[in-house]
Amino acid sequence: MSVSGASVVARIGSEVDKKGLKRADLYKIVPSGTLSNWKNKSQGPSAYTLYKVALFLSVSVDYLLTGRDSSGLTGEERQLLDSFRSLASQDEKDEIMGIISLKLERAKKGGILSASENA
Repeated sequence: MSVSGASVVARIGSEVDKKGLKRADLYKIVPSGTLSNWKNKSQGPSAYTLYKVALFLSVSVDYLLTGRDSSGLTGEERQLLDSFRSLASQDEKDEIMGIISLKLERAKKGGILSASENA
């Protein structure tokens, strides 16, 4: 599989925008000129640089290279997980887990979940 620098740069830019991050912070990891070189020359970054960018964006290297996450998560699931991880306190996380448990119980009582999901 061929990976172009332009597609990697597009995914990086999309993640920065989606997460409301500052490009100036990204440029501390990868200078803007380097990103332009990747985009215009269709050559990608080194493995180490890609790893640093993936850590900064909280995504996998697989996602930056291919647009697919090796974890099997959808974009919506990844966003939910990122949001959960960004909660400040354990109390907030416990509250969310309680809401999810309540929703699952209601779904089970209403027969919404299939037998395989109830297991």
